[in-house]
Amino acid sequence: MTYYTLSDKGLVRANNEDYTESLGITWCNHEGKEIELTALILADGMGGAAAGEFASSLAVNSIRQNIVNNIFARSPENFLETDRTEFLEEYIQSANSAVYEKATANAEMKGMGTTIVTGIVYRNSMALAHVGDSRAYKFANNKMTRITSDHSLVQEFINAGQLSDEEAFDHPQRNIITRALGMNMSVKVDKKNIPLNYGDIIMFCSDGLCGYARDNEIEEVFAQYYRQENTDLKELARKMIELACKNGGGDNIS
Repeated sequence: MTYYTLSDKGLVRANNEDYTESLGITWCNHEGKEIELTALILADGMGGAAAGEFASSLAVNSIRQNIVNNIFARSPENFLETDRTEFLEEYIQSANSAVYEKATANAEMKGMGTTIVTGIVYRNSMALAHVGDSRAYKFANNKMTRITSDHSLVQEFINAGQLSDEEAFDHPQRNIITRALGMNMSVKVDKKNIPLNYGDIIMFCSDGLCGYARDNEIEEVFAQYYRQENTDLKELARKMIELACKNGGGDNIS
């Protein structure tokens, strides 16, 4: 599996409150078989001063450390044989506690929080978990599919049949989220397993992209990339940044 991470502060914000990492972990078992998995983590922080930046980096670092530590504490084989979505929920709860404790202990960080979307890819599936309105997409068979559902006020309106996706895109309350890390002592986590096939592309993004580019615009860039048989994920990531900036670039983009 190949992977790439890119983040940009956009055209308006002075700071970048997004934080994202991807990492590959490879080991060789006693039979001489090489085993590889990939972890993907993205967070979009919020809060005054530098609190948003701190919240997102704290959450990502916490989850990454838990992934690495638990793989080898449990033994890699045991980790892979267990439902990895349960591990991801555990890691997100731990990250939530870390952000919440910092926010309550420091007056200047009061009210800080962050979204999170994280996944572990192994063989032909991805364990996926998320909180907030940062998204995961899957591009397969020339079609883009959103594989997370936003925890936001406008998504609740959509679910209730009160708004269409198009109406929600420009809605004045589109930035109000209903779940985030750091708001309470615990948080509800959505999780699932996503089947994958060779050639599928997974993208995690903050609302700096999906809040400025509609799904069909994102799909068209991916489709063009696919038609050209381009395998440069760096170029594709740069095109996502360019798309968001072309449409205003009013938020951090990851």
